[in-house]
Formats: sequence, C-alpha cells, structure tokens
Amino acid sequence: GGDSPVEGRMNGISGDEKSRRGGGQKKRLQVPKTNTGNRKGKMTRINTFPAALNRKQADPRWDESVDNFAQRIRELRVAAQNLVTLNIEPNTSKLCPHKYSCVQNCFYKGLFRSFAAGYLFKSLLAFFSALLRGKLGKKHHTLEDIFRGKDALQFGQFVGIMSFVYKAVLCSLRRYFRSNSPKYHAIAGFVAGSAIVFDDPSRRSSIALYCIVRAIADLLANLKASKKLPPVPHGDAIVFTLSQVPIIYSFVKCPQLMSRGYYKWIQKMGDVTSEGLRRSTRSRISDSMHRLPGEKWEPCEYHAHEPSCAAYNAKDWFRGLGRAIPIYLPVHILPTLLFTPGKIVKNPKRFVKQKLENILRSAVFLTTYQFNTKSTQCFLRNLIHDDPSWISVAAGLSSGTSIFLEHPKRRTELTLYVLPRALEVCANYIIRFHSSSDGMIQKSVPLLSLLGFQTSLAIWMGIQAVPEFTEMNGLNRSGLRAVFGSKH
Repeated sequence: GGDSPVEGRMNGISGDEKSRRGGGQKKRLQVPKTNTGNRKGKMTRINTFPAALNRKQADPRWDESVDNFAQRIRELRVAAQNLVTLNIEPNTSKLCPHKYSCVQNCFYKGLFRSFAAGYLFKSLLAFFSALLRGKLGKKHHTLEDIFRGKDALQFGQFVGIMSFVYKAVLCSLRRYFRSNSPKYHAIAGFVAGSAIVFDDPSRRSSIALYCIVRAIADLLANLKASKKLPPVPHGDAIVFTLSQVPIIYSFVKCPQLMSRGYYKWIQKMGDVTSEGLRRSTRSRISDSMHRLPGEKWEPCEYHAHEPSCAAYNAKDWFRGLGRAIPIYLPVHILPTLLFTPGKIVKNPKRFVKQKLENILRSAVFLTTYQFNTKSTQCFLRNLIHDDPSWISVAAGLSSGTSIFLEHPKRRTELTLYVLPRALEVCANYIIRFHSSSDGMIQKSVPLLSLLGFQTSLAIWMGIQAVPEFTEMNGLNRSGLRAVFGSKH
C-alpha cells in the first residue's frame, strides 16, 4: 500500500526516508498524567500556560465562551462569502423574524433594497410632481435632472444607510441579550436616525420637524386608543386653527419668518403679490412690520383692480377653485401611485370617481381658507383704518375654521402638515427677535434637528413593536414599511 522506491525517488524522497518522516509526523509530545486517579498509561498534552492563566481549569465556561466566539467568527466569514457570491443564507435565529441571516438581511433588505426604495421614491415623486404641474422638461425638471441628479441619489444613500444601521443594531441587541423587546426597536431606531447627516443639510430641519410632529401624533393616537389619555373632541381641527395664527401673522406682517417656498405657495393660492400685500398692511417706505409715523392708511391695494372688497372676495372664491384643483391633484393621486398602485389596476373606475370627489372637496376647503383670511383682513382693517398685528391673528383664526369643510379623515393629515410650519415660524420668531448675541440658538439648530429626527424614529419603531399599539397614520405606516420592510 506504500510508495515504491521509484515513486519515492520521483518525488525527490526515498521510500525509506519518506517512511521515517511519516512515522515521525505521527508522534506527539505527551507525558503521563501525574494524577494517580487516572488509568495507567493515559497520556495528555503538556500544559505550557502558567497556572494563573489556566482559565480552562478555573472556569469551565471559558471553553464555551471561546467556542462561541470562534463560531461567530466562522459564521461572519461564511456570511461575507455568501454575500459576495449572492448565496442565500437562511435565518437560524429564533429571535429574528426576517427570512435571511442577520448579515444578509442588513445588506440585502437594509442597505441595497432601501437605497433603491429611497432613490425611486424621490425620483418618481419629482417626476410625477413635475408632470402634474406642467413643468416636466423645463429647467431643473428634465429627466436627467430627476433621475441622474444628486438629490435622488443623496436621499437614497440616507435611506439605505438608515435602514442598514437599524437592522444591524436591532439584531445585535437581540443576540447580545438573547431576548426581544420593544425597547430594542426604539434604541435601534434612535441610533439609525443619525443617518440623516448623509442627507442634504438644507432640508434636515424640515424633515426632522415633520417627523417628530407626526411621530408624537401617532404616539398620542395609540395612548388615546389604549385609554391612557382622554380623547379631545375635534382636537385636530382645534390644533389646525391655532396653527394658522403664526402662519397668517408671518405671511401678512413678517414673511421672513417662514420658508420662502411656503410663502410663495400661499401667495400663489391667494393670488396676491408681495408688493400689494406690503403696501396694504405694512410700511411703504421701509421694511418695518408697521407703518411709520406720518404714513397714511390706504385701502387694500392687493386687489386694486376691484375696489369693492366684498365683490372681489366673492368672485375670487370661484377663481380659487381653479387655483386649488391643480394643487390637490398630486396630493390625492401621488400616494396611491407610489405606495398602492394595485388599487388603480384593480378598480380604475372607482379610483377615478373617488379621487375626483376628494379633489373637489379639498379645493372647496382651500378656496374657503383663503377667502376667510382675506375677508377678515379686509373687513377689520377697513373698520378701524389701521393694520395692527391682532388683525392678522384674527384672520388666522378665521381661516382655520375652514377645516370643517374637509373630509374628517383628511383633517388629521392637514393638521400634521401645517403644525410643523407653525412651529417653524415660532422658532424663527424667537431666533430673530429674542435670541442672544452669541447666536447660541442658531448654532444649536443642527443638533436639535438631529435629535428630533432620532427621537421620531425611536418613537415609530417602538410603537410598531408594541402589540397593543395598532394606531398609526396610514402615510407614516406606508413610508416606514417602504424604507424598513415589514420584518425587521
């Protein structure tokens, strides 16, 4: 059965020498155990570790810890290899509900899939918005700008990293503590929220403000549903109405307090010009919010072509319908196109009928909103021949009552839209008129935005992990599912 001398010489080693080497390889350095309790002749390896380091004898759990660590290293190496070769590795952890292994789930369902979801969402949102507003193909709205621009790629990067970090932290906490708890979801969400630093800095504050308001609203809804908080009748309408006070005040008296885009949107919907509004309600010769001594009060100049305020506002209510319908086309259609397109295919006739009714009802609400604002402003300033700040406050309260014309299911969504705008105005008011000279408030805005977004994500992920918490805004739930998936 051994090599012949010829074969051995061909290999450069004689048969006898190879035999001697092979025999030498089988020998191991062994000594008899000194323990007299062992059977005679039983051999053991020489222990070259000092007694103080011989943890194996001191603590039997040492073996298990070393073996577990080595096993984890082997699993990670195999998982990395499978990740590169696209081999599907099934999940073996009973604590994690996802289909693939934790490593593959972090990369496939987290980084890669969520990046694609974020990129597609941002690019398709820009595409359909430009299409419905008639701006597709124009400057900054070409197909190349939309699908190959930095904006969609940066947003996808932010979403992908956020999902990856969330899944990695959550799986690590489960494995480390060998349990599953809603607090692990909340912790993972808070850590993952730090990924917002990868998004465009110009929109971080807005995203954080919107998310924290919506997350707190979901938390309050669940607390009310579980009877831990008493319900407030028409609470959404009350908050909406109160939110209009700082918004209309800023629009009329100090436009610098609100974002330029939102100011332009209200201006377009109300069909008023900046100059006409300024000459009607503020100083004509300075940037002051009030007329200077000696400046004469004048009738409303933003509708100088229609001297009668009552006639102008009545006619403008109908014209406002035409301005509101294009605004609400994407609002009512885009969410279905992006999140649940199957509903359109399943019953297109019902979809069209329902959306037309919703768009018309929302348009009636919005044109009444601007009608109430301008009518109140016109009536009070003509009554006292002056423009104090309280008139814009009254106009805000009057405009807010129009929310009762909107569908009850839409009222909460509208409140969640305007409340961050109102808070933004209040924050800018404090920064502009009441901040210290060292600019401490301004410097803390980026940190507050980061903490706000992290907190909102912690609230959302914690809510989803609590079985008795089933209340969540439909848009919030769809967005979270699109980013993080249904099984974490």
